[in-house]
Amino acid sequence: MQADPGWAEYERQAGRRLPVVALSPLPAAPTPPPGPPGAALTAVHDALRRELALIRQEVAAAGPTVGAQLRVNCLSLCEGLRGHHEREDAGMFPWLAAHRPDLAEVLARLDAEHQAMAALLDELRTVLATPTVDREALRTEVQRLTDQVQAHLAYEEEHLVPILNAG
Repeated sequence: MQADPGWAEYERQAGRRLPVVALSPLPAAPTPPPGPPGAALTAVHDALRRELALIRQEVAAAGPTVGAQLRVNCLSLCEGLRGHHEREDAGMFPWLAAHRPDLAEVLARLDAEHQAMAALLDELRTVLATPTVDREALRTEVQRLTDQVQAHLAYEEEHLVPILNAG
């Protein structure tokens, strides 16, 4: 409730105490799916695209107030995207930089895009942290994030997936 004051209002309106569960990430890296690495990357990107589409639909259908589930979905997307970029920045990008110096410009652009998206995610979190979320502000932030993420994923797939799939 302290991290997101909107939950306190939701709990008050519900007239009951809402249980809270804290989740912590596991330190072990997930096992990559079978198949070429580029296909795995595309599968992750497709999951992010589906989440963005779902959130855009929820924002469009939201009434005058933003419900708790929409907040959760937005914050889950923020964390998923942040984690995906951290793993790329810590693993895939350094490996590609070491093995494919010809990708320096591509990797520099992707790094800059990661930083720009981190700022957009912070802005989205700020909008969601207000007790009465301005639906239009939320729609604007979700659209800005969607546009940036879609362009980033397309660029990354265009330049990295063929290399990753080639082995």
